[in-house]
Amino acid sequence: MLDRFWRLSMGEGETRDHPLANPLGPKSPRLEEVGLEPMLVIVGGNELLRDRVEEYAMRLKDMGKNVEYVEFEGQQHGFFTNDPYSHISNHVLQLIKRFILQNSSN
Repeated sequence: MLDRFWRLSMGEGETRDHPLANPLGPKSPRLEEVGLEPMLVIVGGNELLRDRVEEYAMRLKDMGKNVEYVEFEGQQHGFFTNDPYSHISNHVLQLIKRFILQNSSN
């Protein structure tokens, strides 16, 4: 199923190794050499791309990048926008607020 989503989102003839789809792939610039601002990565535990998102965040961390990875167990893609007034959406907003305030002086 994921291959279908990639085919629909990428240009004709492109693969999942396109830099926009795979920033760690063989066609992408070496991210070790790229200056990245602090990054907050939020993912639902039941997200289709959870493993890929986690790998991305962990590899960036291994490169010495300032990455905070937060996983919400049992949640799907877009979970915090599906019910924007829920407790979990509020929790996500508080995480984002804290992250921005914590990193605004960098």
